[in-house]
Amino acid sequence: MDSLINHRFIGPNPATRYVTAGLTSDEACRLIGVNTLAGFEPVVHTRNARGEQLRSRDGNLLTVVALTGTGVMSAIEFEQV
Repeated sequence: MDSLINHRFIGPNPATRYVTAGLTSDEACRLIGVNTLAGFEPVVHTRNARGEQLRSRDGNLLTVVALTGTGVMSAIEFEQV
């Protein structure tokens, strides 16, 4: 199964926010690992608050790995295409 993987960094102000599109699975796994070693806590989200499977705007299945730390949040979106 193919995935479209994007990394979204949500910094403290608009100037520090960015999106990196088109990561490979290896790049995404390394990014999660490095951030975990740096003290960020990864949390995997596959369902919304109503218990429904997350989906992209195109209706594709979506998994989000949120990396949270002190005042910083990063999300890696794995969209099944």
